[in-house]
Amino acid sequence: MNTWSGQIIGSYQIGEEVGQGGMATVYRAYQTQLERWVAIKIMHTAQASGTEFLTRFRREARAVAALRHPNILNIYDYGEERGIAYIVMEYIEGGTLKARLTGQPMEWPDAATLIIPVGHALAYAHSEGVVHRDVKPANVLLARSDWPMLADFGLVKIVGHQRGITRPGVTIGTPAYFSPEQAAGGEVDHRTDVYSLGIVLYQLLTGRLPFEADSPIEAMLRRLHDSPPPPRQLNPHITPQLEAILLRALARDVETRYPTMQDLVNDLSRVPGSTGRVTPPSLATSAPAATARLGTLSPVAGPRLIVAGTGAVLTLPQQGEVLIGRADPQSTRQPDVDLGTHGARQAGVSRHHARLLYYPDGWLLEDLNSTNGTFLNSAPISPGQPVRVSTGDILRCSQLTLIFYEE
Repeated sequence: MNTWSGQIIGSYQIGEEVGQGGMATVYRAYQTQLERWVAIKIMHTAQASGTEFLTRFRREARAVAALRHPNILNIYDYGEERGIAYIVMEYIEGGTLKARLTGQPMEWPDAATLIIPVGHALAYAHSEGVVHRDVKPANVLLARSDWPMLADFGLVKIVGHQRGITRPGVTIGTPAYFSPEQAAGGEVDHRTDVYSLGIVLYQLLTGRLPFEADSPIEAMLRRLHDSPPPPRQLNPHITPQLEAILLRALARDVETRYPTMQDLVNDLSRVPGSTGRVTPPSLATSAPAATARLGTLSPVAGPRLIVAGTGAVLTLPQQGEVLIGRADPQSTRQPDVDLGTHGARQAGVSRHHARLLYYPDGWLLEDLNSTNGTFLNSAPISPGQPVRVSTGDILRCSQLTLIFYEE
């Protein structure tokens, strides 16, 4: 069948095609029971045949469906029917990062709001043993202009399994964003995602890919032997600090590259402007890395949260439990720290999102089964399992970033 538009698969009424790749076609579909639109990815019949393929595909679908991160597209369902395999995913109307590319350089604060959350998502996936292997602008969906969501883990590699859903020895991914080891058809690990994300950032900051050639094959060969042009030659507004980070991410030798995605994200987060606003030079040279991006800080003392990007200071009440969330007129319990006036609703913060618990030996942070998760220094916090927080720690309630101080 050339198209599934107008057909019914499982409980899904298939609508128009919204994307196509080498291994699958993606359609918009309507789930009547829940009255919602979803995206359904149907694997191409020729590739979905065979017990071995389906066994691998089921395993990898389960691994990706288990990922829970505000910057990773949710997987709702998986099925096999009429000789095809399909995955049902969250449907995002905002388009892709690829559609936002204009060929012109993007300013660092704007690029940071897109790249750093994707880096957080990849760091989390790597911690769960999942390597993406196809990081590119077309696989970054925009729930909002400042809320990127990583999609299409269809080419994932699960660490610990020697074989993925592709045949051994077959090079997969998108050539323009290949790492050198991918271009050589070699074995890859999480550092291939570091390289690919570096290419995406290079493209955002310079308006072009680092390896341009007359053919994809020529571009692949160039990255095996050449280093990318220094990005400051293409955009002098890129700082030396940012250029050094970018070139390390794009190192041909995997041992020279950033060893983990989290290391790359940490360095990017220290670049002035990484929260969406440029840091005044006086603060950049005198303030600690965790506060250098906040603008002028209030002299308020005592335990408090600072909203990253605006510098707003939220003083914590002197009590053993501090509820963090959004005010709800219908609720009998209102949050002690109301994030509603700081963009909490747009950022996906739950009404009762998290809480801080005070003990004689310090503070603990606990997630309250929030919809989009609570994170401490980029690591997700499991509900009901409080973790210790210290001065300078970065707390993230869904997409809203806060910095904790207790002195």
